[in-house]
Amino acid sequence: MIITIGRQHGTNGKTIAVELSKKLGIPCYSREIVDEAAKNSNFSKEVLDSYDEKRVSPYVLTTPDYPSFNETFHMNIEVVSVQFDAIRTLAEKGDCIFVGRCADYILRNSDDLVRVFIYGDYSNRVKNIMQRKDLTEDKAKKLIKEVDKDRASYYRYYTDQIWGDLDNYDLCVDSTRTGIEGTVAVIKAFIDNL
Repeated sequence: MIITIGRQHGTNGKTIAVELSKKLGIPCYSREIVDEAAKNSNFSKEVLDSYDEKRVSPYVLTTPDYPSFNETFHMNIEVVSVQFDAIRTLAEKGDCIFVGRCADYILRNSDDLVRVFIYGDYSNRVKNIMQRKDLTEDKAKKLIKEVDKDRASYYRYYTDQIWGDLDNYDLCVDSTRTGIEGTVAVIKAFIDNL
C-alpha cells in the first residue's frame, strides 16, 4: 500500500500523514525524501532544499552575480530527477506514505496506490499558519499564497496536470471540517474499504 498526500498549505497535511503512518504502522516520507536524495547524489541537502517543491521560472535575469537561465534550469531538472529517484527507491521498500513532491504522479503505475488531497477553508488555513509560524495575518496570507503557488506550479511543470484537481486523486478531504484525527479516520476508513 502506497499512500500519497497532496495538501494545501495550512491544512495540517504533514501532521495528518504522520498520524496516519502511526495508525497504519508504516513509514511516512516528507523531508526524508530530500535526505534520501542527498544521500544518493552529489547534491548537498541545502541545494536540494532550495529547489524542493519550488516553481521553475522561465524568466531568470543573467548577470555576473547570478547563474544563467540554462544553468538554473538544468540544475532544477537534475535536482528534481534525484528527488523522483529517491521516491521510487523508498516506495520499493514497502508500504509507506509520501507527502507532496509529485509522488502521486511518479508512482501512478504502482499497484495499491491511494492518492489523497487535503484541502481546507482559507480562513482556517490562515489561522493555522499564524499559530504554527507565529506570523501576523498578512504574513500568513502571503506565505499561503506563495507556497500554494509554488506547489501548483511545480506539480504542473513536472506532471502536466493540475494540482488539487479532483481527477488526480482517489480521495479529497476537507480537514477544516474533519480536523486532524477525523481526517486520519476518513483516510483509514477509505483504505480499509478498498
